[in-house]
Parts: sequence; C-alpha cells; structure tokens
Amino acid sequence: MSGNDREIQWINTLKGACILLVILHHLMLTSFIPSLKIIGEESILGQWWLTLNAYLTPLRMPSFFFISGLLATNSVINKAWRQVFTKRVVNMVYVYLLWCVIQWAFVTFINQHLSIDQWEVRNMVGAVYANSFNEFLMFVLTAMSNAWYLYALAIYFVACKLFKNNVVPLLLLAVLANYIAARGLLPGWGPNSVAQNAIYFCTGCFYGKQIVEALRMRRNILLAIMLALPFALLHGWFGMNKSIFHCAIAIVLCIVICQQVNRRMNPDSLNWLGKNTLQVYVIHKIITEAIAVCVVGTLVHYHLFANGIFSAIWMLTFPLVGVSLCVFISLGIWRVINRGPGRALFQYPGLNKPLPPLVKQP
Repeated sequence: MSGNDREIQWINTLKGACILLVILHHLMLTSFIPSLKIIGEESILGQWWLTLNAYLTPLRMPSFFFISGLLATNSVINKAWRQVFTKRVVNMVYVYLLWCVIQWAFVTFINQHLSIDQWEVRNMVGAVYANSFNEFLMFVLTAMSNAWYLYALAIYFVACKLFKNNVVPLLLLAVLANYIAARGLLPGWGPNSVAQNAIYFCTGCFYGKQIVEALRMRRNILLAIMLALPFALLHGWFGMNKSIFHCAIAIVLCIVICQQVNRRMNPDSLNWLGKNTLQVYVIHKIITEAIAVCVVGTLVHYHLFANGIFSAIWMLTFPLVGVSLCVFISLGIWRVINRGPGRALFQYPGLNKPLPPLVKQP
C-alpha cells in the first residue's frame, strides 16, 4: 500500500470503530441491561460497561456523520444534481425503507415465535417493535428506526447541496437543531437523533478537509481541545454530556488516534470492516434481537444467571463476544445473499452494474 493510501486509511479505521460501537450500544440496550436486572444492577462489572458505553456516546454517531460529510464533499460542491441524486439520495432512501421492512419482519418473528417463556425485548420504541402497519409507517417516516442513519444521510446531503452557497446559515440552523434536540424538545428519539447530528455532517462536508489538514500539527490538536474543553465542562455542568463541544473533542481525538494507528501498524481487518459498514449496519439489528430473545431467554430459563461465576464471566466477556458474533454473522449473511438479485438488498437496483460477460476461449 502506498503512503498516500495509508494516509487516508484512517477514515476506514474510524468507520470500522464506529460500527463496532454502534453494535455495542444496541447489545447493551437489548441484552446486557436486561440481564443486569436479573443479576443485580449494583454489579461493579455491569456498571463499568454501562459507564464505558455512556462515555463512548460522543464518539459513536458524531464521528460517523463527520466522516460521512467529509466523504460527501466532492458530490455536494463539484457535481450536478443529476450526477449524484440517485446514489446519494434515492439509494439511501431505498435501502432505508427496504431494511425497515426486513428488520420489522424478522424482529416480529423472533419475538413472537422464538421467545422462550415469553422473554422478549421490552420497553423499546421504534419501527421494529411496531404493533401495526400504521404505527410502523409513522415510525419509519419519523426516523424512529434502527436504520435511521441512512434516513439522516439523505436529508443532510440534500440540505448541504441546497445550501452550498450559504454555508453559514446552514451551520447556524444545524447548531440550533442540535440544542433543541439536546434538550429533548422534539417528539421521539428519531427526530432528536437526526436534528442532533446534522451539525457534524455539515461541518465534515464543508470544513472537514481543512480540519483534518490542521490536525497534522500537534499544536493545533492541543489548541482545539483546550478551546473546546471549558465549553464542554460548562455544558456538562448543565447535564448536556453530548454537547457539540464534547463531540468536537471526541472527533479530534478519533481522527488523531486513527491516523497514528495506521502509521504504526496495519489494521487491515478494521479498515476492511470500515469499507463494508452498510452491510453490518442493516443486518446486525436482527442478530442483536436474536441474541436478546433466544440466548438471554435461554439463560434466564435455565437460571444460569443465579450462578455467581457464570454471571461474572457473562458480564466480563459478553459485550466483546456479542459484538464479534454480530459482525461475523452479519458479514456471513451478506456474503451468502449478496449475489444476483440479492445485490438489490444493499444497493438501489439502478446502481448495480451488470457483471461482465464471460469470454469464450477460442
């Protein structure tokens, strides 16, 4: 790999790390926290994982969207609508709607037919847990789906394209939306998530290259952190622990760390995962649900959490083992179904290039 290729591989490293954090978060919500309610919520190991997951929040989606904005820069600024609309908007909406339906079907089947002793994921709100088509449609239209990232990408891209000559007003609107969402003033976690993360995509789109270039100098890294830190502490004092300033520090640190990792080693597996996040992103929800209902349900049925040694091993290893399982199974499913017509599950059919015909040997 050339030096230039290595210089940009950090983007895939960061994307790969972000998808792992997304899976970890979903496992926490659907499997780990329910198991803690049986083991005992006062468990030190359990609380350690919950605290770690909470502190990783500013790294997860803000970094993902910053990188997505950075990668969209050329399409937003230099290309005409007709060149990018299908790939950047139609494709995202298509995959979002398709996988909303697929996830709903599989999650409903898992909870209704694979549940043991009626053990199921409880107190969760979203498209995959809808009880009727009308409710499902409402959740899908308001981004209350596990695939909401794709919904947001389409909206952000259109907004950036429309405002490419009026960047400052767009950024001010994005900042306002962030604060409104941070205070929970929008109905539902979906609209709040879309509003809260717009600023990171917009910043990455219009200023990402300049930011990355500036971070090549160590003094700029320290300056960025020192400028943001007082405001982050102030927002934290008022209970806003995922403020723009917290996330700015997290994004800066993520960029620097991922760049250094690629300079000192070859994280090829993580980089490959970073190139293939979409497949894992849309499939993993089905896997996390199966783990939550079937695996945790079985452990509860056989009272294994009553065993102190087993519970300790579970709390120590499950998050890492669970994330690994979700990644490998998701990629395995993708490998099997991403053939022929199955390719349309991951990309708008109009974008799928036909395979070249076989050349007959003379």
